[in-house]
Amino acid sequence: MNFSLRFSMSLKETRRWLAAVLAAAILMTSASGVVIAAEDTVTGIEFNYEASDYNSSTSSLEVFVEDDKVNLSVFASISGSSSKKDVTTEATWKSSNTAFVKVDKGILSGVGKGTATISATYKGFTISIKAASDYVYDSITLMQNSSEAPASKDIEIGQALAFTLYGAKGSVTDLAVTTEAVWTTSNAAVATVDEGVITLIGVGSAAISAKLKGKTDTITLNVSSPYKTITIDSGASGNLVELNIGYDDKALTASAAPKTGGTEPVTDVAKWVSANEKIATVKKGVVSAVSAGKTTITVSYKGVSATVDVVVRTAFQSIKLSPEKEYHLMLQDSPLQIKAAVLDNANVTTDVTNTAEWASSNVVVATVSAGKVTPKAVGTTKITASHKGVSRSIDIIVYPSVNELSVESKTIDGFNGISGDLPAIMATTFDGTKIDVSKIAAWTSSDQKIAIIEDGKWTAKELGETTLTATVQGHKVEVKLIVHVKPLKLIADVKDLSIILGKETSYPSVTVINEDGEEEDVSSKIKWKTTSEDIVLKETTMKGLDVASLTLTATYLTKSVSVRIKVEEEITKLVVDPVTVELYPGKTKSVKVTGYYKSGKQVSLSSKMNWEVGNPGIATVSSTSVKAVAVGTTKITGSYQGKTVVVPIVVVQKLKSLVLSTKSVQLSTGGTYSAKLQANFTTGTPANVTESAVWTTSKASVATVEDGKIVAVSKGTASIKASYAGKSVTIRVTVK
Repeated sequence: MNFSLRFSMSLKETRRWLAAVLAAAILMTSASGVVIAAEDTVTGIEFNYEASDYNSSTSSLEVFVEDDKVNLSVFASISGSSSKKDVTTEATWKSSNTAFVKVDKGILSGVGKGTATISATYKGFTISIKAASDYVYDSITLMQNSSEAPASKDIEIGQALAFTLYGAKGSVTDLAVTTEAVWTTSNAAVATVDEGVITLIGVGSAAISAKLKGKTDTITLNVSSPYKTITIDSGASGNLVELNIGYDDKALTASAAPKTGGTEPVTDVAKWVSANEKIATVKKGVVSAVSAGKTTITVSYKGVSATVDVVVRTAFQSIKLSPEKEYHLMLQDSPLQIKAAVLDNANVTTDVTNTAEWASSNVVVATVSAGKVTPKAVGTTKITASHKGVSRSIDIIVYPSVNELSVESKTIDGFNGISGDLPAIMATTFDGTKIDVSKIAAWTSSDQKIAIIEDGKWTAKELGETTLTATVQGHKVEVKLIVHVKPLKLIADVKDLSIILGKETSYPSVTVINEDGEEEDVSSKIKWKTTSEDIVLKETTMKGLDVASLTLTATYLTKSVSVRIKVEEEITKLVVDPVTVELYPGKTKSVKVTGYYKSGKQVSLSSKMNWEVGNPGIATVSSTSVKAVAVGTTKITGSYQGKTVVVPIVVVQKLKSLVLSTKSVQLSTGGTYSAKLQANFTTGTPANVTESAVWTTSKASVATVEDGKIVAVSKGTASIKASYAGKSVTIRVTVK
């Protein structure tokens, strides 16, 4: 029966393939022999579908839920053409009942059992066809052995369990579909399923479902353990397992108590897990220390589990190496003996030089055995000593033979009472290579009253000069140390400077403030630097080579200050907007300044102007904004490349409200009423602004108004509005 069903479906697919090939051939033939006009005149439309999809007894297309879809095409008859145009994707499709059948551009999908009318509309023509949807199977059933599976089942971990799935269609009820279905579990921690075969993992409930072609059958498994409990025996230590790194492992045992009574040893068959294998590992109950810390060991067997805490410690507080810090060797030097000692938790020190584990990170450079380091090649390596959970390392640098020395700077500037790093010493080797030997250089000072050498640094003692000498393998190099008064700060007379392209400009003036409070103009002693290639720095002047924005840095002794430089064309004109600024107290307004170059190009200079305000009590200026302080008038003056602009500033009171002399008035035809308008400000006294306001009427045929004087024209009502400084109020006028 199953074979017959599969055979009929295969035959149906074959017919569909042949129909598709035939349709493609017809369309290709039509396309090669007929040219359809841009504006086709449609005379009618018709459906096209595979004969195997149509059931003549029910006069409907057949579609099945979650099974093969049915392709329904629409062809249009074109006036003057013998061929038909495929308009399937252009037509408008509709299903009368999408709960049974859905349609998308002619593709029919079964949703539920029932019928629907499928219609297609194109260029004013509509056609329809009946479609019937059904399930491939009337039902599917879970079977255990040869019996229908119950809705739920109680089972213990360890028992085997498997289901098969059968589908029923009409009178056929034994269609085996186990491998075709989609199997799922609601709780993978309790049970998993693979094509009906159940694996019981933990205690609890899990719903096992099989789904096929829109049909589903489910069984709930209530999984229990055959054991009441499981216990861990860690010996005399109780519930805490304590280990020291580098010492013996700890063997744990596990016993499970069946519900029927008694106990069973399960150490070898149970599952053992460490919560953190970086602290401790466990295998069949044997716990091994890895590193210091705390973790837990869990044993589980057929639904029961138990946990024990594990603490791993080091038996030693620390390890000490001698020498302790980075060490430098020449390639020809004898082996270096490093000593290692540990301090245990009882505060006892033990020499472990011979028992520690020694390692070199780069055995090409140096090897190590029992702490003895032998240089082998030029380079760097890390020597590490480890002993039962504690370790320490030092870096070893091996240098080649040198022929001569050089120093990066022949002069050092220092300050009284201040220490500084010694300059880097470079050595030239046999093959001419330059290497840094600063760390192996031995330094001396010719006058220790001026400066001394300690811990790789010089320390100035008093004002004056001394010679510092560095020695490496018998070679020497000298550096002069000059001790000055300490500078505190450098100040440039400008922070931003615009220079004209192609013209030489003097450097800004720079002043130093020394530690003693004295100020000194050090402009002639400054070293100017920049990373830009758009400017040339000469001895006393600079010259811009290209339009650019860059930074110059002025350095004197240990202090520096930066100046932002803009190289640009010469500005011929400045235009400011607005030309006058009017503000309320506390309010701000931006001022825009546009500069015009000789070339005619323009640039925004608003934030680059050097602004000054005439009366800071009236207004202040910052970057591009003016802020009103108090009522009054003043001005701001801005300059750029020697050109200036002046902007008057007017600070006026802010209007709070408007008040009319009345809210409504009744007049006879020809009558008049003179309204008064009062302005209340946030500061100052109220003012009569009747004549300054703008007066309007909503209906001039009823009443007119001018400067507050209302004249009644004819019967009716009108609204008279007074507007002033952005606010408005109204009077209702009734003319009888």
